[in-house]
Amino acid sequence: MSATWTLTASHGIVLFYLAARPESTIREMSEELDLTQRRIAQIVHDLAEANLIKVTRSGRRNLYRVNPEGHFRHPTLSHITVGRFIEALQSVE
Repeated sequence: MSATWTLTASHGIVLFYLAARPESTIREMSEELDLTQRRIAQIVHDLAEANLIKVTRSGRRNLYRVNPEGHFRHPTLSHITVGRFIEALQSVE
């Protein structure tokens, strides 16, 4: 059996990564998540457009804050807030 898929898609992985490391750079995310910097930048843009994260400038860097009141886009998950989902994941540790 080949390990060519993951349970969470790229957008979810970036969202959860930013929840844990909001001060990360695009380069750091790219290296850690094995995605190109261009792909990370597009995902960050998508997440901000969906109101799942807030991007602010601090000097030359971007800082990311997950919107805990944001809702998932998929109809079967749209009733769950991002904050509630992240809390559930953290309680598993």
